[in-house]
Amino acid sequence: MKTFTQTSLVFLLVVAVGAGFWLNRMTWRHRRLVWQLQAAVVAGGVGFVAGRLTAGKGSDD
Repeated sequence: MKTFTQTSLVFLLVVAVGAGFWLNRMTWRHRRLVWQLQAAVVAGGVGFVAGRLTAGKGSDD
């Protein structure tokens, strides 16, 4: 399981760097798309944190 976790973290890092390069090469005329992507990332992060904070301590069985 530790190998899977490390592999997934490396994969996410590569995807994040690739997305950064892609966003950096976008022109100013695509700024609305960039704002939408930023809003989606922020909303996803807030939703994830809120879900982790409100999750019960019991198992899902």
